[in-house]
Amino acid sequence: MLAMETSSVLLVCILVTCSVWTVCGRSFVVNIDDQEQVEVEISTEAGKVPGMCRVCESALNKVKKDIGPNTTSENVKLKLFKACNEISTLKAMCHNFVQKYLGELIKELRTSDDVRTICVKTKACKPKELSPLIFYPGDEESD
Repeated sequence: MLAMETSSVLLVCILVTCSVWTVCGRSFVVNIDDQEQVEVEISTEAGKVPGMCRVCESALNKVKKDIGPNTTSENVKLKLFKACNEISTLKAMCHNFVQKYLGELIKELRTSDDVRTICVKTKACKPKELSPLIFYPGDEESD
């Protein structure tokens, strides 16, 4: 009789536990709103964000080809954001980068600097390190 009472109590405990898990599991819903704008501060310093250099170069290459000497600042801005929209996987990173450095990007895109130089100036890319010059004692020319 004691074994039957113990198993009945155990069975009731298991049923209650399963019921609670089922109810709690069904009521826990995570909603993700795609329209919600979440501001995320992205560090754009070279090397801290993987892909930042590539994003910068890609967007600026598109814009640099399309602008001329008489292109307005507003037109450059629109072209920058349009270029970001064409970068599918890193669009948000590109938009944050352009927003943060907009004034500098507009000014730099109007110069003769190449895209890589502009991306280095905005710290999206690391500057290429120069290999050290090595002189060997026997290589000097004699007079």
